Amino acid sequence: MWAAQISATRPGTSPAVIEITINRLSLASLETVAFVRGNFDADDYWSLIHHCRKGALDHGRVPSAPYYDVVYAPVAAFWNQRMIIADADQISFHTTTAEVLLNASVRRRII
Repeated sequence: MWAAQISATRPGTSPAVIEITINRLSLASLETVAFVRGNFDADDYWSLIHHCRKGALDHGRVPSAPYYDVVYAPVAAFWNQRMIIADADQISFHTTTAEVLLNASVRRRII
């Protein structure tokens, strides 16, 4: 919702709420990394944030599988200060496998 509210302030845009219902077993079959907290000392979380925000075109994984299908994490405000946005989480889908599952599950409602 936060990103929709921010995006809605840009000229020519309108926010949307996206409702997703995904079968748990299908979601569990994807390569996933999840971070529950963005604590200051969560080096693995901040390492991935730094890697991605410096413009990397992968998630720092092996060449045969450079991306996680899905990443769940708190929203980082400033990676260099290790600050997160309170009460804001994100989920991102990165591969064709995840895209197919997501597209089969999405219903869009304009708010």
